[in-house]
Amino acid sequence: MKNKIIVYIIAIVILFIGIFLYAKPNESKKVDDGKITNSHPAKTEGTLVAKEIFYDFGTISMKNGKVSKLFKINNSTSEDIKLPSLTTSCMCTAAYFIDSDRNKKGPFGMPGMGFVPKLNAIIKAGTSGEIEAVYDPNAHGPAGVGMIDRFIYLEDANNNKLQFEIKANVTP
Repeated sequence: MKNKIIVYIIAIVILFIGIFLYAKPNESKKVDDGKITNSHPAKTEGTLVAKEIFYDFGTISMKNGKVSKLFKINNSTSEDIKLPSLTTSCMCTAAYFIDSDRNKKGPFGMPGMGFVPKLNAIIKAGTSGEIEAVYDPNAHGPAGVGMIDRFIYLEDANNNKLQFEIKANVTP
């Protein structure tokens, strides 16, 4: 009986060590205007670059309604980049694309949960655009309080994706 207990304890310890070694460490983050943001640029392979891909709204209240964040994306290549798709990880989050001429397309939402139109946009060589992430803390009703973690996916014509992340602690 004691041998079985020892074997179980060793197995659990090995499991935790494996999880610890396998888990990726968090990327370096900096605090900007009281909010946590990503300090490392992200890019799709040789195409789009975004200096910021993570934003933490901190504590937000359902009674104050929707919150939004603009993420700037740059095309530093010598070719135009076609963007067929912009989607989100949840219907409580909407995404909009704003081109360099300030034209706004959207909203774009979660695939499989109603009609999500194709983005079909182009970022011209050497220009930039923006992705606006809009989170509605009331979308899940009273059960939607607590920590949330949502994602916005921008895909180019070569199937490269830029992933943006927003977090918040939702209160009533």
